[in-house]
Amino acid sequence: MFMSWFASSVLTAASAANGTCTFKADTDVGDQSSIISHTRGTFTQQQCCDQCRANAACAVAALLDASTGNEGCWLKSGEGGTYAHKGTTACYSGRSPSPSPESVPLTLLRPAAAPLARCMDGSPGGYYHAANASSTKWVIDLQGGGECASKKNCDGRVGSALFSSKYFSARTTLGKLAQAGTANARLATWNRVFVPYCSQDLWTGQRAAASDETYGYFFAGHHILAAVFDALEAAGGLASATDIVLTGESAGGIGVWPNVDYLAGRYPAARVVAAPIAGFYFFADPYTGPGHTASGLADFREAAWPAHFDLWQSFVDEDCAAAIEPWRCVLANNSFPYVSSHAFVIEAQTDQVVLNAHDWVPQDDPNWTAPVLNYMAQWHDNMTVALEPSMDPASPNGVFNPACFIHTSFSASSPLLSGLNYLDAFANWYFGGAGAKTKLQDDCGILCNPTCNH
Repeated sequence: MFMSWFASSVLTAASAANGTCTFKADTDVGDQSSIISHTRGTFTQQQCCDQCRANAACAVAALLDASTGNEGCWLKSGEGGTYAHKGTTACYSGRSPSPSPESVPLTLLRPAAAPLARCMDGSPGGYYHAANASSTKWVIDLQGGGECASKKNCDGRVGSALFSSKYFSARTTLGKLAQAGTANARLATWNRVFVPYCSQDLWTGQRAAASDETYGYFFAGHHILAAVFDALEAAGGLASATDIVLTGESAGGIGVWPNVDYLAGRYPAARVVAAPIAGFYFFADPYTGPGHTASGLADFREAAWPAHFDLWQSFVDEDCAAAIEPWRCVLANNSFPYVSSHAFVIEAQTDQVVLNAHDWVPQDDPNWTAPVLNYMAQWHDNMTVALEPSMDPASPNGVFNPACFIHTSFSASSPLLSGLNYLDAFANWYFGGAGAKTKLQDDCGILCNPTCNH
């Protein structure tokens, strides 16, 4: 799950005797918290607390997600243990207490009722539901966390909640469009659902069995999603929904596109829309200049996609699959013309994780050398072109597209476009109103939005 954070200044470490540390797993500090220091690095839970204690200004620390899956920070309850992951410690000042986040319980799917809805290891999928029985409105959030399409990468998921529900937290905090609180007041009273990601197939997999062909793993993301809908119909009233927002971040955002028209087809009486966050992807054409790296996640070059599609037995938009080669339809840049549901696209003009993990841009290039900047400018132009249809005044879609080098780090405080954050912009688009700004896109070049957190 991707969580928001804000730092007003960065302080250096001081006497260890002056600070205390309470490690809180699965804690979303929210956008109203008083964070005055943060430290990025690679550390264990113990090291997180040690760094906090060494900072005299810090009273409480929380470990927050900064990227995706095992490639980023994923030390939540039941995950990681003493394993070191990249991430962020965020320290609260004494001016405000550590927040008491909303805690939502896990429901595991029953294997007898949903035999195909399996995580990579065959354990059942599940979901977290912040229920409101008096509401017929729903937000369904698909977790991100990379993907795997090779035995090496898939083996790297073993022992984590990206692999097995055995490692799911008993309770969690919902974020982004499903979060509680005043920053998301218009949606906070809806039924809000978070679906944890343990299939590593971009929510498209339809594998019914594990075999040598699948490295011994299941890829059943679409089956999990369909079973969650079934369970929410039986226990939560989803069948009577009048409004459904399907959202997700990163891999979850990618998964929104193949599944949103399927969702709309299941509930034809409801207004069903897509709100993907960092999920509008196109084929990779990697940077090959000085210092280039390689794909840290799955290979997203065009030639790799037929094999990914076959490995996962991907579910894709049916209209797209009828019009072009189905394997092309996994990514939004190809499926978008065929998706009927309206969408609000939340996407950076230069996506940090895509550029670093799929497009070979070196992460250790703090000065943005000329070859890298040139490549990023071309990437920015491609993203701008990709979103042109939704930016068209005649399109019913909305857009929030800042000139930032971020991935899913959208919060109530950053970035801003025309003074609006992504939550405000989505509310403008969904609920309407005279003069509401719904198509927000920087036109200043690359990396130029002053409110970006980069």
